Amino acid sequence: MTGTPLTKANSLPGNLLRRCHQISVAIFLRQCEAYNLTQLQYVILSALDELGSLDQITLGGYTALDRNTVAVVVRKLEERGLVTRRRNPEDRRSMLVTLTEAGEALRMEAEAAVLQAQDEILGPLDEEERDTLCRLLQRLADENNALSRVPIRNKG
Repeated sequence: MTGTPLTKANSLPGNLLRRCHQISVAIFLRQCEAYNLTQLQYVILSALDELGSLDQITLGGYTALDRNTVAVVVRKLEERGLVTRRRNPEDRRSMLVTLTEAGEALRMEAEAAVLQAQDEILGPLDEEERDTLCRLLQRLADENNALSRVPIRNKG
């Protein structure tokens, strides 16, 4: 049984990560349903809250999102009044994204639900296993960053 192609495929690390991502997204959406917030929207709001106004390309670099995804997520946030976009006065080709007071308030209000989602995702693990998993995932992300289609660019 363990040698069947499907069993092998379902146990491949990449497939397990994909399944865990699906689960993570489902849990996040359920926990943050009251805020009508996705993981990508939350990370964009968080980046703007921490770093201030950024052009969309820089924002994508800090959040490991490609320019098309950033544009779609920012447009949806703008439609809700959570961010504003305007031409960058230093580079008229780029759009500067700014967190609004409503966006900052929503991010802060949603933080408890976001943390609850993370706790639920890690629910099957004890504290030591949680720490180990997060440490290993961080290492995989950091050490394979350059292999990504959209590598994360560190602040600094």
